[in-house]
Amino acid sequence: MHRPDTLSPPNGPGCCLHLVAGAGRDALDDCLAQVAPGDWVVFLDEGVLQLLHSPMVVQGAVGSVFFSDADLRAHGLVDSARKLQSDIIDDAGICALLAQCEHCLTWR
Repeated sequence: MHRPDTLSPPNGPGCCLHLVAGAGRDALDDCLAQVAPGDWVVFLDEGVLQLLHSPMVVQGAVGSVFFSDADLRAHGLVDSARKLQSDIIDDAGICALLAQCEHCLTWR
Protein backbone atom coordinates (compact mmCIF):
# COMPACT_ATOMS: atom_id res chain seq x y z
CA MET A 1 0.00 0.00 0.00
CA HIS A 2 1.25 3.45 -0.86
CA ARG A 3 1.48 6.11 1.78
CA PRO A 4 2.06 9.86 1.23
CA ASP A 5 5.69 9.67 2.28
CA THR A 6 6.47 6.99 -0.34
CA LEU A 7 4.92 8.71 -3.35
CA SER A 8 7.22 10.49 -5.74
CA PRO A 9 6.13 13.81 -7.20
CA PRO A 10 4.55 13.49 -10.64
CA ASN A 11 6.67 13.86 -13.74
CA GLY A 12 6.48 17.43 -14.95
CA PRO A 13 4.59 20.61 -14.10
CA GLY A 14 0.85 20.89 -14.43
CA CYS A 15 0.11 17.28 -13.60
CA CYS A 16 -3.47 16.16 -13.21
CA LEU A 17 -4.98 13.69 -10.78
CA HIS A 18 -7.77 11.72 -12.46
CA LEU A 19 -10.33 10.25 -10.06
CA VAL A 20 -12.34 7.47 -11.71
CA ALA A 21 -15.48 7.18 -9.57
CA GLY A 22 -17.78 5.47 -12.07
CA ALA A 23 -18.06 1.79 -12.87
CA GLY A 24 -19.22 2.30 -16.46
CA ARG A 25 -16.93 1.91 -19.45
CA ASP A 26 -17.60 5.54 -20.46
CA ALA A 27 -15.95 6.81 -17.27
CA LEU A 28 -12.80 4.81 -18.00
CA ASP A 29 -12.72 5.69 -21.71
CA ASP A 30 -13.25 9.40 -21.03
CA CYS A 31 -10.47 9.36 -18.44
CA LEU A 32 -8.00 7.48 -20.63
CA ALA A 33 -8.63 9.89 -23.49
CA GLN A 34 -7.40 12.77 -21.32
CA VAL A 35 -4.52 11.19 -19.36
CA ALA A 36 -1.16 12.74 -20.16
CA PRO A 37 2.35 11.61 -19.24
CA GLY A 38 2.99 12.47 -15.60
CA ASP A 39 -0.68 12.26 -14.62
CA TRP A 40 -1.94 9.93 -11.92
CA VAL A 41 -5.17 7.93 -11.90
CA VAL A 42 -6.99 6.81 -8.76
CA PHE A 43 -9.97 4.46 -8.91
CA LEU A 44 -12.35 5.09 -6.03
CA ASP A 45 -16.00 4.66 -5.07
CA GLU A 46 -17.64 2.46 -7.73
CA GLY A 47 -14.66 3.10 -9.99
CA VAL A 48 -12.80 0.25 -8.27
CA LEU A 49 -15.18 -2.08 -10.14
CA GLN A 50 -13.16 -1.24 -13.27
CA LEU A 51 -10.71 -3.80 -11.90
CA LEU A 52 -13.24 -6.51 -12.79
CA HIS A 53 -14.40 -5.08 -16.12
CA SER A 54 -11.11 -4.07 -17.73
CA PRO A 55 -8.15 -5.33 -15.70
CA MET A 56 -5.66 -5.25 -18.58
CA VAL A 57 -6.72 -1.79 -19.75
CA VAL A 58 -6.53 -0.48 -16.20
CA GLN A 59 -3.09 -1.96 -15.57
CA GLY A 60 -1.57 -0.79 -18.83
CA ALA A 61 -3.21 2.61 -19.02
CA VAL A 62 -0.61 4.84 -17.39
CA GLY A 63 2.42 4.45 -15.18
CA SER A 64 0.76 5.62 -12.00
CA VAL A 65 -2.57 3.91 -11.41
CA PHE A 66 -3.89 3.34 -7.90
CA PHE A 67 -6.96 1.78 -6.31
CA SER A 68 -8.50 3.13 -3.12
CA ASP A 69 -7.96 0.67 -0.28
CA ALA A 70 -11.19 1.64 1.50
CA ASP A 71 -13.28 1.21 -1.64
CA LEU A 72 -11.64 -2.08 -2.61
CA ARG A 73 -12.51 -3.33 0.88
CA ALA A 74 -16.08 -2.05 0.63
CA HIS A 75 -16.56 -3.99 -2.60
CA GLY A 76 -14.67 -7.10 -1.46
CA LEU A 77 -11.98 -6.65 -4.10
CA VAL A 78 -8.76 -6.44 -2.09
CA ASP A 79 -7.72 -10.01 -2.94
CA SER A 80 -8.48 -9.50 -6.63
CA ALA A 81 -6.43 -6.30 -6.68
CA ARG A 82 -3.51 -8.03 -5.00
CA LYS A 83 -3.66 -10.96 -7.47
CA LEU A 84 -3.44 -8.46 -10.33
CA GLN A 85 -0.59 -6.70 -8.50
CA SER A 86 -2.52 -3.43 -8.51
CA ASP A 87 -1.17 -0.51 -6.53
CA ILE A 88 -3.39 0.18 -3.54
CA ILE A 89 -3.45 3.58 -1.87
CA ASP A 90 -4.97 4.69 1.42
CA ASP A 91 -6.97 7.88 2.05
CA ALA A 92 -3.92 9.79 3.27
CA GLY A 93 -2.10 8.87 0.07
CA ILE A 94 -4.98 10.16 -2.04
CA CYS A 95 -4.89 13.44 -0.09
CA ALA A 96 -1.13 13.68 -0.72
CA LEU A 97 -1.70 13.25 -4.46
CA LEU A 98 -4.37 15.96 -4.39
CA ALA A 99 -1.92 18.31 -2.72
CA GLN A 100 0.82 17.60 -5.27
CA CYS A 101 -1.22 17.90 -8.47
CA GLU A 102 -2.11 21.18 -10.07
CA HIS A 103 -5.39 19.85 -11.48
CA CYS A 104 -7.95 17.21 -10.52
CA LEU A 105 -10.71 15.69 -12.68
CA THR A 106 -13.41 13.27 -11.59
CA TRP A 107 -14.84 10.77 -14.06
CA ARG A 108 -18.27 9.18 -13.48
